[in-house]
Amino acid sequence: MFEFFKLITLRAVYECQEGGELPPYLGSTIRGILGHCIREFCCEFPKLKCFCCDRRKDCLYASCFSNTGGEAGAVNPYTLYVHGEGRRSWRKGDVCVFDLTLFGRGAEQAGIYLDALLAAERKGWGAARLSFRLVQVTEADSARLIYAGGRIWSRNLIPQPLKIQERTVSSANFFFDTPLRIVSGGKLFESLPFEKLIRFLIRRISLLVTAYTDVQVTWDEEAMLELAGRVKIVEEAWREIPFVRYSMNQKDRKLALPGKTGWVLYEGELSSFVPVLEVGKYLRVGKGATIGFGHYEVNYDR
Repeated sequence: MFEFFKLITLRAVYECQEGGELPPYLGSTIRGILGHCIREFCCEFPKLKCFCCDRRKDCLYASCFSNTGGEAGAVNPYTLYVHGEGRRSWRKGDVCVFDLTLFGRGAEQAGIYLDALLAAERKGWGAARLSFRLVQVTEADSARLIYAGGRIWSRNLIPQPLKIQERTVSSANFFFDTPLRIVSGGKLFESLPFEKLIRFLIRRISLLVTAYTDVQVTWDEEAMLELAGRVKIVEEAWREIPFVRYSMNQKDRKLALPGKTGWVLYEGELSSFVPVLEVGKYLRVGKGATIGFGHYEVNYDR
């Protein structure tokens, strides 16, 4: 169903070179560093905001990293996931591992993201400007080397079609280990009915497929949501995570992005939703996917 959708996950390993403090959820920090690197590579008018630039349609920074909007909205062709989120204190020799998943036309430009990963070790991380050294980059699914010891294996920097195995399932347990930001009417969700999860997933999938492939996803949204409404919550548990990131567009330079981590167990006719749920593991769900939010693992009863 989604084999037209090509992707690649770059797993980067960095070694901390000095002790210090960093924010507990590093996705925003890492995204900022990579964005600065790519903009330095590509931007001819660094003092001009992207949405004001006449060159934005032809700019790799705008198309690969900071889409300013359009027919499909302001969505970007990548997601971040930092392993072991939540730590604040770093010592020399500590290791930071994160996945940068690229899809569609973003995956076709994987080389520029690799350039940014290489350049990121020349940037200070966080307000403390901690130094990190890039140890290796691998393709996460195959574990093939892309970079290590100053060498690059560019032949492994090739996106692959997304293959999903169909399953017959009646129970699914979701574990959200990074903040989930599903917001309706300006309010963060209290509970996560399956219909709401599916609504947000198919909306995000449709936007990304429209923006970064030549394919149009066609599905009967009304019928899907009706079927999803029959799936029941067996049990759920959530914990709110306060999160504030730096934003140059705010008066006080701070932007509050509260979310929730937790889990939810569903029961019902889930088999037809498996492809959407599996795609969502790569594309994430809710707001903040490009800084690591909305990441989940899902386990089925069979």
